[in-house]
Amino acid sequence: MMWPIVLYYNSTLRMKEGDLSQENKAIIRKLYENAYNQNITSIIDELYSPEVELHIAGIPEDPFGPLPIKQLIAMMRTAFPNYHTTIDDLIASGDKVVASISFNGKFQGTFGGHSPSQNLSWWKRIDIYRIYRGKIVEQWGDRDDFTLLQRIGVTVPKFDDIRPLAREAGRL
Repeated sequence: MMWPIVLYYNSTLRMKEGDLSQENKAIIRKLYENAYNQNITSIIDELYSPEVELHIAGIPEDPFGPLPIKQLIAMMRTAFPNYHTTIDDLIASGDKVVASISFNGKFQGTFGGHSPSQNLSWWKRIDIYRIYRGKIVEQWGDRDDFTLLQRIGVTVPKFDDIRPLAREAGRL
């Protein structure tokens, strides 16, 4: 008689986790649509915990907080005033959401000290979010800077190192 109770209990847990995953995906969709696409950066304070830990290249991990995300969006808007973010894939499990996103826009400002030499740019990024009680509490980001720099006309040095990159070695 214990077996049917266990099955019922497990299916209930799966349903709750699925609901949580859908809620967490909605938070990330709201972030990209409002903060990135519509430049409503005030929503960042609503979606991020004040103590969020950010693990993104070029963004200091200390002090904690969402301010660097606002600064990143402002920097991108300066270089690419009309850029648009597309969510290519959104995967959620438990308290984590993985977003594969694409950016595209015209390079019209300055970026990393470089002025426009080509108008259109496109690049990708993968973000992993950990969400707790409806707030983003941790974020990891891996962006394709190499492609971005090439597309805006920056000469990128060749690598003479014959060791495989992390992506090629399957470590990412």
